[in-house]
Amino acid sequence: MSEHTKHNTDSAVLQAARCLKIEVQKETRKMKDCKAEKTKEGWHGKRMHGQLPRNLDEKLVDIEQSYRWLKSGDIKGETESAIVAAQDPAISTNYFKNKILKQEIESECRLCKQHEEMTT
Repeated sequence: MSEHTKHNTDSAVLQAARCLKIEVQKETRKMKDCKAEKTKEGWHGKRMHGQLPRNLDEKLVDIEQSYRWLKSGDIKGETESAIVAAQDPAISTNYFKNKILKQEIESECRLCKQHEEMTT
């Protein structure tokens, strides 16, 4: 086999491999999107777990600002079990601490500082 033929064969194999890689990435993305959609649909039917996707669909939440706040880690240290508390129906909001527990704390939202911090 000549050097030229070998080079052309190698190039063809590499090009085929790139095409296959792109197709696998597309199919993987489709599968992940489908799984995420099924998970979201399953949440909608649940009373507690469905609150988040329903509120997101109703545009009651500024998604970008909320995720930015969650990623910043500002909820760390609020309670020892911040993750569990976030799933609790009686989440410890500033409003709850101020109005119900009568703590001397501002009841404004920790994120926007403009409205009362409440759960929906």
